[in-house]
Amino acid sequence: MLRKYIKPIDFKLVFFYLAELVGILGFILIIPFAVSLFFREFSMAFLLGFMMLVFYVIGFTGRKFQLVYKRKPILRDALIVTALVYLVYSFLGGLAFILVPGHGYMDGVFEVMSGLTTTGLTMYNPESLPRTLVFFRSYTQWLGGLGIIIISLALLFRPGGAPFKLYTSEFGEENIIGSVVKTSRTVIKIYAILTACGFIGFLAAGMGLYDGLIHIMSAISTGGFSVYSDSIGYYSNPVISMTVCLVMFLGAVSFPLYYKVIKGGLGNFFKDVQVRALFVIIILSSILFFLSFGFYYKNIVPAIFQSVTSITQTGFNTVGTAALCDKSKYVTILLMIVGGSTCSTTGGIKILRFIILLSSLRWLVWKNSLPEESKICLKVAGVEISSNTLSVVMGLVTAYMLILFFSTIALMYIEDFSFVDSFFEVASAQGTVGLSVGITRPSMHFLGKILFIFNMWVGRLEIIPVLILLSPMTWLKSAKKQERPEI
Repeated sequence: MLRKYIKPIDFKLVFFYLAELVGILGFILIIPFAVSLFFREFSMAFLLGFMMLVFYVIGFTGRKFQLVYKRKPILRDALIVTALVYLVYSFLGGLAFILVPGHGYMDGVFEVMSGLTTTGLTMYNPESLPRTLVFFRSYTQWLGGLGIIIISLALLFRPGGAPFKLYTSEFGEENIIGSVVKTSRTVIKIYAILTACGFIGFLAAGMGLYDGLIHIMSAISTGGFSVYSDSIGYYSNPVISMTVCLVMFLGAVSFPLYYKVIKGGLGNFFKDVQVRALFVIIILSSILFFLSFGFYYKNIVPAIFQSVTSITQTGFNTVGTAALCDKSKYVTILLMIVGGSTCSTTGGIKILRFIILLSSLRWLVWKNSLPEESKICLKVAGVEISSNTLSVVMGLVTAYMLILFFSTIALMYIEDFSFVDSFFEVASAQGTVGLSVGITRPSMHFLGKILFIFNMWVGRLEIIPVLILLSPMTWLKSAKKQERPEI
């Protein structure tokens, strides 16, 4: 009965917007092009320059048609464009890797998707890549982290929703989000400041200019691409490890919270419910890792690092992930599923939803323990959570876990690995983490690569845009015509 009220997508409008975004990709490639010239990698410079030219033409054409068309997208169209742009950017950006010997085009697509979704799973040995591509990988993660923050703000900060109420209760009625555009500009400034401060911190800790630049782009975006195959473990330096931990933690904090800290002082940082939850999770999981690694003082830093890199969804490592015992793997899986704060660069189901789920269990206990006439409200951080919001959270978490479960079964059949290792790798891909037990590799089956590209895509977009895109109702024409409300 509802189908006749559902308006199919505007194919032309979506196509024009995607074409325009391809032009933006051409603009994005200017910096990697300049890097290729700086390192005198002229074959890469020629390839990137040609890509830029073609993308500019496509973007200019799309812009012209979009202006003539004079239609604005409804919310669903915007979500579909958001979902498709990751695929378009990945398939186009993958062309930058076609000159790497021993790898196919799909490896490049995988790498760019891993970068844009800030995952960090890789098909390449970074030591064998041109410096331009090593930079390009981390550059895509830095841009991907920034873009996701903006998208998260646009989706979450709508009047009436529980996330909006939670954040207005934290930030006050002065409201950082006078408009999404103003909010985006503020977040970009905060992101840039954190990047600059982290870069200085990496230099002070002992990294060189090049290493520091590559790692700060991957760390603040909680991405995880590194200059070395051994990741941060290459340095064997506790100071560097703890500095990276700090930056990863800052990247996993809700970015609008920094605005409140600037306006109201540092005390507001520790009042945030998600920050407090992050601290508790890191302390508890660090203890578990320490007990698993061995009761020895030199294992303190690796235990803390493993905890932070897992919960922040970054994917840097200082110990061999494949060598972890099953206990440590299960703890890591749990952390990868939970993830960091909402409106941060992390993936997973997010701490806010996790807190709501735990609070709902307490609410159920109280509800069934008190007389029937008693009325108890479900609250998180003093904000009442409606039954509708709880249903949405439950639906999202259920969808997330179902995709995780069926993807694990599929990977077991494709790659013939154990359940623990398959579950670990899928949780890493879908949580946009990047830790690997060795399943992700160039010789991986083609279907396994496609599966992980899907997991990274779904995990970063938090499922809903992808479900809308794949729904038959999105593409089939309805029987009843309606006006398209503009956004």
